[in-house]
Amino acid sequence: MAISTTGITPANVFIPEIWAAEVSDATQANVVLAGLVDRQYEDDMKFGRIVHIKDWSNPAVRIKSEDSTATWSNITETDQDITISRQAYTAFLVEDIAEAQASTEVRSRYTDKSGYSLAAFVEGDATSGLASLPASFSQAVGTVGVDPTDDDILRCVRYLDDGDVPEDGRFFYVSPGTYSAMLKIDKFTRADFVGQADAEMAIKRAKVGMVYNAPVYKSSLANNAPSSAGTSYSWFCHERGVALIMQREAVVNSDYVILETGWGVLVYSIYNFAERLIAPSTLGGGTSTDRFNVTLSGP
Repeated sequence: MAISTTGITPANVFIPEIWAAEVSDATQANVVLAGLVDRQYEDDMKFGRIVHIKDWSNPAVRIKSEDSTATWSNITETDQDITISRQAYTAFLVEDIAEAQASTEVRSRYTDKSGYSLAAFVEGDATSGLASLPASFSQAVGTVGVDPTDDDILRCVRYLDDGDVPEDGRFFYVSPGTYSAMLKIDKFTRADFVGQADAEMAIKRAKVGMVYNAPVYKSSLANNAPSSAGTSYSWFCHERGVALIMQREAVVNSDYVILETGWGVLVYSIYNFAERLIAPSTLGGGTSTDRFNVTLSGP
């Protein structure tokens, strides 16, 4: 039986709704791949559309016979062209009334977040980002959706070794699923293999630092290709294996739009990337290939 007390229903008009001063930011993936690949051509592309990357092969060696003419070494070199043709952007308009009445600087916050969005897109988009590349690497190991084994990773190492790929500059970029699979491999987590400090790091913090002389980097953006759930392509590569050219990186433009009574903001990047084809160690020259890259399929 109701007893006519003053509870929250009759006093509802006096009870304010409170908006937290701190906003709840969306999570952000670990954006690392752009810092691992080859960015050296950006200095050449402050302007222009196409960069031509020339090969330099190793000259042939011959044996000189007595009283005979030497044979000249004549190598027909090739080059690889990268056309800077991609322009990605974010765009939004904040009306004056929203900016005036909001407790948070709406336009400023979204402008800051646009930088992350563009970086994550360049790395992780399955068609216009670096994530689109490993599906076409000619050297591939493992099965999509299946935990890679130690033998799979060793095969990746063997591919690079057979291709005379330098040890310095190698990296291992993996999905969370593949990273978890590595934590199950004793060789990467047990103290008698990696030492007590690294073993404790692997067990307590789920961190694998180095695998076969390659630093390990984990990002959920590696899950974006292939697109089906529980599958990914990880990279066991050398930094020279992929060239990334950011001709413009997160450029901010803003303009007041009178009829919309607000500021429009457009943040854009101009870029392109390519899997590098590199001349072999063969004396006398040979076909340039993509042997600096290996795809490791997994979960």
